[in-house]
Amino acid sequence: MKLILNNLTYHNCPVHLRENAAFTQKRGRFMLEKMHAEKAVSEAAILETCNRLEFYLYTEKNFDCDAFLADLIARVQPGAADVWAEHSGTKAGRDVVQHLFEVAAGLDSQMLGENQILSQVKAAYTMSINCRMSRLIFHRLFHSAFRAGKAVRTHTNINCGAVSVGLAAVELARSKIDLSTATAMLIGAGENAELVARYLLKTQLPHLIIANRNKNKAHAMASRLKAGSAIALANIPAALPDVDLLISSTAAAQPVVTLEIVKDILAKRDKPLLIIDIAVPRDIDPHIGQFDGVTLVNIDDLDEQININREKRSSEIPKARAIVTEFTDKFTAWYDSLDIVPAISRLTKKGIELANAEARRYAKDFGDENSDK
Repeated sequence: MKLILNNLTYHNCPVHLRENAAFTQKRGRFMLEKMHAEKAVSEAAILETCNRLEFYLYTEKNFDCDAFLADLIARVQPGAADVWAEHSGTKAGRDVVQHLFEVAAGLDSQMLGENQILSQVKAAYTMSINCRMSRLIFHRLFHSAFRAGKAVRTHTNINCGAVSVGLAAVELARSKIDLSTATAMLIGAGENAELVARYLLKTQLPHLIIANRNKNKAHAMASRLKAGSAIALANIPAALPDVDLLISSTAAAQPVVTLEIVKDILAKRDKPLLIIDIAVPRDIDPHIGQFDGVTLVNIDDLDEQININREKRSSEIPKARAIVTEFTDKFTAWYDSLDIVPAISRLTKKGIELANAEARRYAKDFGDENSDK
């Protein structure tokens, strides 16, 4: 058997291509079901975030994982096939273990040390379990990853303060806008969007508008935050003239704000508008950035702000990597021992057979009472 990782990440694929390989949860489950049906695939998990799409597989040694995944992706989402073929990478064995542990620890995140990735790894593992694709190897692998991630956060300052792409978006906004007098619109009511809202409110933002497809979810989020007003997506154009900052973070498969629905509003604006799109696939039609006074930033454009935060935490990287390496060594030692177990079992069985044969051969020398033993 072999442990394999095939992935597509922000390291090797820009967002305008990466978004083509963003799968819905339903499609992810379908892919795991297809893996379950493949005899050569024993265990599998899919980790998908705004910055990565990763397939972890435990398969027969001679199984062609690259061809299998390429075919599966082409069937499930044809538009992702070419992007996957050109930009995906592969790791095997110990490198897979090291990579997963670094991901769980926040060492491979766009925002170094981010906390949210650990819950996303747990979600990937849970889906794998629900699809009956985690057994002996992956139970041990993912629980070791969780422990590695927790150890890094406990024994280093890699995540000092709040760390997330959402925080980078708010820090960028603060560098360009006086948020203490601004009106901000947040599109989305999920976990990422709520984190952004909390960061915004810490800046003493006076006016927050929460827009969501399901207006009740927007109301619920405003209630939890004890701040903000809620609107439906259809009301975005009407509210936009008073907005200074728009941050969007949804899981929509298509743009939420298109050029068609806002072009007339933006053409009449006489004050600047900063739009930060941290969704993958992107929520904001990129053509909207063509209007005078409109600055449109996507998740890849946050690299400068993220690098500033990375420098603050870079001194902790060697300590964090040492912890990850320790956990990787421990798991790899256990994993390698699995190859020895069958050999030991066979040798033990053979030894018992030889011992019994010798006992029968010489039993008469030890008295009649031992002849049947």
